[in-house]
Amino acid sequence: MKSSKLLRGAAVLCVGATALLSPALAQPGKESLYVYHTNPDAGCPGLDWHIVTEPNGSLMGFVAWDQMKHMARLEGMLSKSGTFKMDAHEVGGSRTAVVSGKAAGNNIYATIEGSGTKCDGKTLNIPRAVGGLGGGGG
Repeated sequence: MKSSKLLRGAAVLCVGATALLSPALAQPGKESLYVYHTNPDAGCPGLDWHIVTEPNGSLMGFVAWDQMKHMARLEGMLSKSGTFKMDAHEVGGSRTAVVSGKAAGNNIYATIEGSGTKCDGKTLNIPRAVGGLGGGGG
């Protein structure tokens, strides 16, 4: 009796770990929306992220900062393994950067490089929006 409960518990843990580590939700072939506000951290301002994954693997969106006074458009591709690279171009400005990382499960782990700001080298966790795309609204 105890061994069957133990085996069931182990099986549940394995399934849960597999779901958390799987990049299945953030792979080409799936539409997903990732939206999040990261708090200021060591000189990097709070950032507002909006990233959409398309079925063909393309990524598009924006990141805004300084209470949405500044914005950069994001464009890139998501590989089958879940890694990505997006170019960031400031709207109405000349700043550029590269955002790269990995999409896994319900999260995108994004690292900013080349912005010349205190955000360079920081890896940020951007969760998938509950409900994703195609939802109704109010």
